[in-house]
Amino acid sequence: MLRQFFGQAQDNKNTKVAQGSLMLGIAIHLSILILSIQQIDGEKLSLTFVLATLAWLVSASMYMLNKLIKNIVFLPIVCFLSALFVFLHLIFPATTGIDSSMNSGVIAHITLSILAFGILGISMLYALQLSYINYQLKHKRKTMLHSDLPPLLLVEDILYKLMLLGTLILAASLISGFVFVPNMFAEGYAHKTTLSTVALLTFISALIFHHKKGLKARHAIIVNVVGIAFLSLAYFGSRIVQEVIIG
Repeated sequence: MLRQFFGQAQDNKNTKVAQGSLMLGIAIHLSILILSIQQIDGEKLSLTFVLATLAWLVSASMYMLNKLIKNIVFLPIVCFLSALFVFLHLIFPATTGIDSSMNSGVIAHITLSILAFGILGISMLYALQLSYINYQLKHKRKTMLHSDLPPLLLVEDILYKLMLLGTLILAASLISGFVFVPNMFAEGYAHKTTLSTVALLTFISALIFHHKKGLKARHAIIVNVVGIAFLSLAYFGSRIVQEVIIG
Protein backbone atom coordinates (compact mmCIF):
# COMPACT_ATOMS: atom_id res chain seq x y z
CA MET A 1 0.00 0.00 0.00
CA LEU A 2 2.83 2.40 0.85
CA ARG A 3 4.60 1.46 -2.39
CA GLN A 4 1.40 2.12 -4.32
CA PHE A 5 1.10 5.62 -2.85
CA PHE A 6 4.55 6.43 -4.16
CA GLY A 7 3.67 5.13 -7.60
CA GLN A 8 5.26 1.69 -7.57
CA ALA A 9 3.17 -0.95 -9.28
CA GLN A 10 1.73 -3.86 -7.35
CA ASP A 11 0.17 -7.08 -8.54
CA ASN A 12 -3.58 -7.53 -8.42
CA LYS A 13 -3.43 -10.20 -5.70
CA ASN A 14 -1.64 -7.95 -3.22
CA THR A 15 -3.96 -5.05 -4.07
CA LYS A 16 -7.06 -7.18 -3.46
CA VAL A 17 -5.69 -8.40 -0.13
CA ALA A 18 -4.93 -4.82 0.97
CA GLN A 19 -8.40 -3.62 -0.05
CA GLY A 20 -10.10 -6.55 1.64
CA SER A 21 -8.17 -5.94 4.85
CA LEU A 22 -9.07 -2.26 4.78
CA MET A 23 -12.77 -3.03 4.23
CA LEU A 24 -12.71 -5.41 7.20
CA GLY A 25 -10.95 -2.79 9.31
CA ILE A 26 -13.53 -0.14 8.40
CA ALA A 27 -16.38 -2.52 9.34
CA ILE A 28 -14.79 -3.35 12.72
CA HIS A 29 -14.13 0.35 13.32
CA LEU A 30 -17.81 1.17 12.68
CA SER A 31 -18.93 -1.67 14.97
CA ILE A 32 -16.83 -0.26 17.81
CA LEU A 33 -18.35 3.20 17.32
CA ILE A 34 -21.90 1.80 17.33
CA LEU A 35 -21.24 -0.21 20.51
CA SER A 36 -19.73 2.89 22.13
CA ILE A 37 -22.84 4.95 21.36
CA GLN A 38 -25.07 2.28 22.91
CA GLN A 39 -22.94 2.18 26.07
CA ILE A 40 -22.91 5.97 26.53
CA ASP A 41 -26.66 5.96 27.30
CA GLY A 42 -27.34 9.67 26.86
CA GLU A 43 -24.18 11.01 28.50
CA LYS A 44 -21.55 13.10 26.78
CA LEU A 45 -19.25 11.88 24.02
CA SER A 46 -15.51 11.97 24.55
CA LEU A 47 -12.73 13.61 22.58
CA THR A 48 -11.40 10.16 21.66
CA PHE A 49 -14.83 9.14 20.35
CA VAL A 50 -15.02 12.24 18.14
CA LEU A 51 -11.50 11.59 16.82
CA ALA A 52 -12.33 7.93 16.15
CA THR A 53 -15.51 8.99 14.34
CA LEU A 54 -13.57 11.45 12.16
CA ALA A 55 -10.98 8.78 11.40
CA TRP A 56 -13.74 6.37 10.31
CA LEU A 57 -15.28 9.06 8.09
CA VAL A 58 -11.95 9.69 6.37
CA SER A 59 -11.15 5.97 5.96
CA ALA A 60 -14.59 5.11 4.61
CA SER A 61 -14.54 8.06 2.21
CA MET A 62 -11.12 7.11 0.85
CA TYR A 63 -12.31 3.52 0.38
CA MET A 64 -15.41 4.61 -1.56
CA LEU A 65 -13.33 6.97 -3.72
CA ASN A 66 -10.98 4.10 -4.51
CA LYS A 67 -13.94 2.04 -5.73
CA LEU A 68 -15.21 4.83 -7.97
CA ILE A 69 -11.98 6.32 -9.29
CA LYS A 70 -9.17 4.09 -10.55
CA ASN A 71 -5.77 4.47 -8.89
CA ILE A 72 -7.03 6.58 -5.98
CA VAL A 73 -4.97 5.01 -3.23
CA PHE A 74 -5.29 4.73 0.52
CA LEU A 75 -2.64 6.53 2.44
CA PRO A 76 -1.05 4.32 5.08
CA ILE A 77 -1.21 7.20 7.54
CA VAL A 78 -5.04 7.05 7.37
CA CYS A 79 -5.07 3.43 8.47
CA PHE A 80 -2.49 4.05 11.19
CA LEU A 81 -4.34 7.05 12.65
CA SER A 82 -7.67 5.21 12.53
CA ALA A 83 -6.20 2.31 14.50
CA LEU A 84 -4.53 4.72 16.93
CA PHE A 85 -7.73 6.70 17.62
CA VAL A 86 -9.78 3.53 18.10
CA PHE A 87 -7.14 2.25 20.53
CA LEU A 88 -7.16 5.52 22.47
CA HIS A 89 -10.96 5.47 22.60
CA LEU A 90 -10.98 1.96 24.02
CA ILE A 91 -8.29 2.79 26.58
CA PHE A 92 -9.62 6.23 27.58
CA PRO A 93 -13.45 6.09 27.27
CA ALA A 94 -14.04 9.50 28.89
CA THR A 95 -17.54 11.02 28.83
CA THR A 96 -17.06 14.76 28.51
CA GLY A 97 -17.85 16.71 25.38
CA ILE A 98 -20.82 16.60 23.03
CA ASP A 99 -24.08 16.43 24.96
CA SER A 100 -26.58 14.08 23.30
CA SER A 101 -29.47 15.95 24.96
CA MET A 102 -28.85 19.08 22.89
CA ASN A 103 -31.59 20.40 20.60
CA SER A 104 -31.68 19.42 16.93
CA GLY A 105 -30.23 22.74 15.74
CA VAL A 106 -27.12 22.41 17.89
CA ILE A 107 -26.73 18.75 16.90
CA ALA A 108 -26.93 19.82 13.23
CA HIS A 109 -24.23 22.44 13.91
CA ILE A 110 -21.95 19.83 15.49
CA THR A 111 -22.61 17.29 12.73
CA LEU A 112 -21.79 19.84 10.02
CA SER A 113 -18.61 20.82 11.87
CA ILE A 114 -17.42 17.20 12.09
CA LEU A 115 -18.31 16.56 8.44
CA ALA A 116 -16.44 19.68 7.32
CA PHE A 117 -13.36 18.64 9.29
CA GLY A 118 -13.45 15.15 7.75
CA ILE A 119 -13.80 16.39 4.17
CA LEU A 120 -11.10 19.04 4.56
CA GLY A 121 -8.89 16.42 6.17
CA ILE A 122 -9.27 14.27 3.06
CA SER A 123 -8.47 17.28 0.87
CA MET A 124 -5.22 17.71 2.80
CA LEU A 125 -4.28 14.10 1.92
CA TYR A 126 -4.92 14.83 -1.75
CA ALA A 127 -2.81 17.98 -1.44
CA LEU A 128 0.07 15.84 -0.16
CA GLN A 129 -0.30 13.44 -3.08
CA LEU A 130 -0.60 16.32 -5.54
CA SER A 131 2.62 17.79 -4.21
CA TYR A 132 4.42 14.45 -4.55
CA ILE A 133 3.23 13.85 -8.13
CA ASN A 134 4.15 17.42 -9.10
CA TYR A 135 7.63 16.94 -7.61
CA GLN A 136 8.16 13.72 -9.54
CA LEU A 137 7.08 15.32 -12.82
CA LYS A 138 9.24 18.41 -12.36
CA HIS A 139 12.31 16.31 -11.69
CA LYS A 140 11.45 13.91 -14.54
CA ARG A 141 11.81 10.80 -12.42
CA LYS A 142 11.99 7.57 -14.42
CA THR A 143 9.64 5.88 -11.93
CA MET A 144 6.77 7.98 -13.35
CA LEU A 145 7.02 6.02 -16.63
CA HIS A 146 5.78 2.86 -14.87
CA SER A 147 3.80 4.52 -12.13
CA ASP A 148 0.40 3.60 -10.69
CA LEU A 149 -0.13 7.16 -9.51
CA PRO A 150 -3.29 8.87 -10.79
CA PRO A 151 -2.95 11.70 -13.35
CA LEU A 152 -1.93 15.06 -11.90
CA LEU A 153 -4.99 16.87 -13.27
CA LEU A 154 -7.35 14.26 -11.81
CA VAL A 155 -5.88 14.64 -8.32
CA GLU A 156 -5.94 18.43 -8.66
CA ASP A 157 -9.59 18.39 -9.75
CA ILE A 158 -10.60 16.16 -6.82
CA LEU A 159 -8.58 18.28 -4.39
CA TYR A 160 -10.29 21.56 -5.25
CA LYS A 161 -13.73 19.96 -5.35
CA LEU A 162 -13.14 18.60 -1.85
CA MET A 163 -11.86 21.98 -0.69
CA LEU A 164 -14.96 23.67 -2.11
CA LEU A 165 -17.34 21.13 -0.57
CA GLY A 166 -15.60 21.24 2.80
CA THR A 167 -15.56 25.04 2.78
CA LEU A 168 -19.28 25.23 2.01
CA ILE A 169 -20.10 22.79 4.83
CA LEU A 170 -17.80 24.65 7.22
CA ALA A 171 -19.59 27.90 6.35
CA ALA A 172 -22.94 26.18 6.93
CA SER A 173 -21.75 24.90 10.32
CA LEU A 174 -20.76 28.42 11.40
CA ILE A 175 -24.04 29.89 10.19
CA SER A 176 -26.01 27.19 12.02
CA GLY A 177 -23.96 27.94 15.12
CA PHE A 178 -24.89 31.62 15.06
CA VAL A 179 -28.52 30.64 14.54
CA PHE A 180 -28.88 27.88 17.15
CA VAL A 181 -26.15 28.55 19.73
CA PRO A 182 -27.19 31.35 22.14
CA ASN A 183 -23.80 33.11 22.14
CA MET A 184 -21.03 31.95 19.83
CA PHE A 185 -18.57 34.32 21.54
CA ALA A 186 -19.36 33.28 25.10
CA GLU A 187 -16.69 31.73 27.32
CA GLY A 188 -15.86 28.30 25.96
CA TYR A 189 -17.07 29.16 22.44
CA ALA A 190 -15.13 32.30 21.54
CA HIS A 191 -11.87 30.58 20.55
CA LYS A 192 -13.78 27.93 18.57
CA THR A 193 -15.72 30.58 16.66
CA THR A 194 -12.65 32.73 16.00
CA LEU A 195 -10.36 29.90 14.85
CA SER A 196 -13.08 28.27 12.73
CA THR A 197 -13.73 31.63 11.05
CA VAL A 198 -10.01 32.08 10.36
CA ALA A 199 -9.90 28.58 8.84
CA LEU A 200 -12.96 29.36 6.71
CA LEU A 201 -11.42 32.61 5.43
CA THR A 202 -8.18 30.75 4.65
CA PHE A 203 -9.97 28.22 2.46
CA ILE A 204 -12.19 30.84 0.82
CA SER A 205 -9.19 33.01 -0.05
CA ALA A 206 -7.36 30.01 -1.52
CA LEU A 207 -10.36 28.99 -3.63
CA ILE A 208 -10.84 32.53 -4.95
CA PHE A 209 -7.13 32.82 -5.78
CA HIS A 210 -7.21 29.42 -7.49
CA HIS A 211 -10.24 30.42 -9.55
CA LYS A 212 -8.58 33.63 -10.74
CA LYS A 213 -4.90 32.70 -11.12
CA GLY A 214 -4.48 29.05 -10.17
CA LEU A 215 -2.97 27.73 -6.95
CA LYS A 216 0.40 25.98 -7.13
CA ALA A 217 0.80 22.56 -5.54
CA ARG A 218 3.03 23.79 -2.72
CA HIS A 219 0.60 26.58 -1.92
CA ALA A 220 -2.32 24.13 -1.94
CA ILE A 221 -0.66 21.93 0.67
CA ILE A 222 0.23 24.96 2.82
CA VAL A 223 -3.38 26.18 2.73
CA ASN A 224 -4.75 22.76 3.64
CA VAL A 225 -2.28 22.19 6.48
CA VAL A 226 -2.84 25.68 7.91
CA GLY A 227 -6.62 25.38 7.57
CA ILE A 228 -6.74 21.97 9.27
CA ALA A 229 -4.42 23.25 12.00
CA PHE A 230 -6.82 26.10 12.80
CA LEU A 231 -9.80 23.74 12.79
CA SER A 232 -7.97 21.26 15.03
CA LEU A 233 -7.24 23.99 17.55
CA ALA A 234 -10.83 25.19 17.32
CA TYR A 235 -12.43 21.79 17.76
CA PHE A 236 -10.02 20.02 20.09
CA GLY A 237 -7.83 22.65 21.77
CA SER A 238 -9.86 23.17 24.92
CA ARG A 239 -11.01 19.54 25.02
CA ILE A 240 -7.41 18.28 25.01
CA VAL A 241 -6.68 20.52 27.99
CA GLN A 242 -9.85 19.40 29.77
CA GLU A 243 -9.67 15.66 29.09
CA VAL A 244 -5.96 14.92 28.78
CA ILE A 245 -4.08 17.52 30.81
CA ILE A 246 -6.59 18.25 33.58
CA GLY A 247 -8.09 14.75 33.37
